[in-house]
Amino acid sequence: MDNTFYLEDWKVEPSLLRLSRLGQAKQVEPLLMSLLLYLVKSPGQVIPKAELRAAVWGEVIVTDNVLTKAISSLRKLLEDNSINPRYIETISKKGYRLIAEVKLSVPTNNKAERASVWQRLLLGSGMLSLLVIGSILLSTDFSSSALSIYHPTPLANASSTEYWPAISPDGKFVAYGWQGDEQDNWDIYVKQIGSSTTKRITRNPATELRAKWSPDGSHLYYLRYAKGEATIFKQPLLGGEEVQVLKAPRYSSGDFNISPDEKWISFNDREKPGDPARIKLISIESGEAKWLTQPASSFKGDIHPTFSRDGAQLAFIRERNPTSMQLWRINLQNGKLKQVTQAHQSINGFSWSANDRHLFYSGDQTGLYKIWEINLHNGNSQLSPIGDYQMVMPRVANDGSMVYARMKDDVNIWTYDLHTKQTKSWRTHHGLELNPSISPDGQQVSFTAIVQGKFQIWVAQLDGSAARPITQYNGEYLDGVRWSVDGTALLFHGYQDGKIRLLKVDALGGPIRPIGDAQQDQTLPIQARDGQFFYSQKTGQHWEIWNTGKQGAKSKVISNNAFAPQISPDQSTLFYCRKDEIGLWSFDLNTEREQLLITDFHPMYWGAFCPTSEGLYYWDARQKQFSHYHLKSQRSKAIFKPSGRIPRLGITLHYSSQQNLLIFTQVDQHDADIMLVAERNSM
Repeated sequence: MDNTFYLEDWKVEPSLLRLSRLGQAKQVEPLLMSLLLYLVKSPGQVIPKAELRAAVWGEVIVTDNVLTKAISSLRKLLEDNSINPRYIETISKKGYRLIAEVKLSVPTNNKAERASVWQRLLLGSGMLSLLVIGSILLSTDFSSSALSIYHPTPLANASSTEYWPAISPDGKFVAYGWQGDEQDNWDIYVKQIGSSTTKRITRNPATELRAKWSPDGSHLYYLRYAKGEATIFKQPLLGGEEVQVLKAPRYSSGDFNISPDEKWISFNDREKPGDPARIKLISIESGEAKWLTQPASSFKGDIHPTFSRDGAQLAFIRERNPTSMQLWRINLQNGKLKQVTQAHQSINGFSWSANDRHLFYSGDQTGLYKIWEINLHNGNSQLSPIGDYQMVMPRVANDGSMVYARMKDDVNIWTYDLHTKQTKSWRTHHGLELNPSISPDGQQVSFTAIVQGKFQIWVAQLDGSAARPITQYNGEYLDGVRWSVDGTALLFHGYQDGKIRLLKVDALGGPIRPIGDAQQDQTLPIQARDGQFFYSQKTGQHWEIWNTGKQGAKSKVISNNAFAPQISPDQSTLFYCRKDEIGLWSFDLNTEREQLLITDFHPMYWGAFCPTSEGLYYWDARQKQFSHYHLKSQRSKAIFKPSGRIPRLGITLHYSSQQNLLIFTQVDQHDADIMLVAERNSM
């Protein structure tokens, strides 16, 4: 039975717990779907709060505050607001009413038929509370057989940011940091999985973050930041006084962890300012300290030390810079170190698997943060089959269930007119608009957006109007979209079947075709006027810039760690950055002379520079402004400061000489929710 209907421009699929619009799909908690369906039952009518509580929560006693939070979460999903509502209106001291137009997906010629449809919808909503959401059985041998994509369930999705999740050992509770409805202070909150009940754990006016569960799940440890110091406290989950455990080391930063026997706490620390961070253990009972690692001075240091469940190992991130991180582990019995991952990437959190045989980590090697799983026995790594993106801080319980924070930045395309000094926002989509690239004739812009959970290439007019999708890509991710020299095709790279490949598609749409047949990972293709392609290729553990050669034969151009090439308008020079070093370089294609141009360009913004006839426009991360570097004077000049943050996602800056226009992406709103993936079997 199809119980799909439409709420204004939102498609609502109750049986799938899903909302979708303009190619954007959202999963909905069962309770929120039940709430929405009850409002839909009587559109335009005021439904008292008591009636809503009884209909949705049944015999469970909840307060008006719980209902208010649920309505707020529902509005957030619908991208509605309480001040100027389009979907749900608050009737002061009475209740709520649905004000949006409801359209059914089946013919409705009379009231009786319409009532019958709503009865079927509400029958479905009553059953929603009995659903068990998404069991996952992840492959442990990493075979090449296809894996199903599983959709996570939102656990905490208030209208403001929730971060740093921690799932209890038994998988029944999740703790996280949140600033509350008033957005006044970071505190620790706990939510029981499968329930709408949320409990505030800390109430100190200082900031508390980074909760950790005791091994038996009875207590929470957390960091309190006050007066320039960080102190670890411990508090019972079921109520009781908090206890100060110990002060964090003077030069520590980032996370901490508790050993399974609750005798040691792991930190990072420095012997003196400016030294690389090292992993240190501190005895809770005696205060005795043990140094475990000593990274080379070329590294920023070791961070986020995390004990294995059996306490025999400690995993950590070794960071050279934010785009060059690797996972390491240390045997706590013999002190032996072993590098786990090899790729230069940003890692945003990790967790041991339930049986300590794997590590789950958040890595950006596909462009966005996705969760990867690495087998510690054979080193094989694969992308976890979770239908989501921008997933950070994964945490795994003893039963194999996982929570993570899903970053939900609203990233939009903006233009800056270099003549009038005016900025303008497209606002074509709500979600992610990435990779803007202006066509050679200056009339169109390609960009990427999500359609039914997949990234697709779109093309629009220069002002963002008449946007239309032109691909039906089924891979995990695509990025680095640029126009061919003649404007008839779009070049990009896509991640599919464990490989990053160079691809192209006709600018009017059509089949996606490969560029070359290389076995190595290749990214960011650009085309020169003579037809050859330049691109980044991963050779060993480093990225190099290669080209196809003028007769189609591949020849290496630069061998010394180069990434994200762009070519000058006169075709004489390549510009690029490096994954593991600050700076922006040029390479003269005639003399093969390499030169460091901009000493403080950060590689985390590898897509935020573009060549001009006189130099380069680029994002100055230190000054938080767009600047122009003049090749002859070798000086930079500030251009303008955008109103929002520039993301670290894909191509974020492009220039049109015909229009004297910069086009860029900007984060207009930041948010993060806590998500759950339930596994049937633990590994």
